[in-house]
Amino acid sequence: MTLNEWEKENSKLKSMWVVSIMLFWFSVSFQTVLYIVDNRLNLILTSVIGGMLVIGIALKIKLQRHLAKKEGAK
Repeated sequence: MTLNEWEKENSKLKSMWVVSIMLFWFSVSFQTVLYIVDNRLNLILTSVIGGMLVIGIALKIKLQRHLAKKEGAK
């Protein structure tokens, strides 16, 4: 993998991770407001929150592994 390819992949992974984290926190905030207003959890939104958490963790692991490859990208 060339350095240019590595940088493109790094940029893509960072962008995807940031989007997943932003959507996670937006969903948590929205669920909190709904809970305060309605006093019950929306199970569909809760499952979306769980899914976004799993996606965020998976992307962070993939990003960390990708960063470890930087020395080999010359």
